[in-house]
Amino acid sequence: MVYSASNGIWPSFYGEMLSTRVRLSGMAIATQIGFAIGGFAPVVAAAIQGEGSNGWVPVALLTAVICVVASVAAWTARETYNSPMNDLGSKTAAATLADQPGAARSG
Repeated sequence: MVYSASNGIWPSFYGEMLSTRVRLSGMAIATQIGFAIGGFAPVVAAAIQGEGSNGWVPVALLTAVICVVASVAAWTARETYNSPMNDLGSKTAAATLADQPGAARSG
């Protein structure tokens, strides 16, 4: 259920970050690079796993750090709910986004 929830969110979340001219290729390239890097996570986890009953702690800390980085990235992403999809990435949308409340948060 949790996996399905994330699969329902990321296509629209990523799509809003890119202009319509590069949206499909940008999403494809970015997600595939992310999946390729994430594919090494089990190898890294096995390499840093400690010995004994607390051997899971380094893996848990790595996972926590990755979650914090992902949370900060999502929190600082631009909010585009008020912009038409075809205007994303244009100068008009950038001006509209800058005028929205909370624009200072979104960078």
